[in-house]
Amino acid sequence: MTAIELYKFVKNNQIEYHYTKDHSDVLIFIPLYNIEEWDELLGPGITAEDPIKCYMKYGYLCFYMQDICNYFDIYLAEVFGEEEEF
Repeated sequence: MTAIELYKFVKNNQIEYHYTKDHSDVLIFIPLYNIEEWDELLGPGITAEDPIKCYMKYGYLCFYMQDICNYFDIYLAEVFGEEEEF
């Protein structure tokens, strides 16, 4: 996954996200109907060798993006903008 692919996924699917209170991470909320596309975007490597935590809520899964972005060598602000924009 590249930063532009992740950015397009977030924008095209109107994915909700928020910086954490300490601005060190981003929480992304993937609706269940986008899970298949999200899984394809992540690819098999990150989930097979480096499991990622997610939180299941009613109708969506929530992920902390710092670990995912680090895995793909993506800077959070490339995709989610600077935290001052929120």
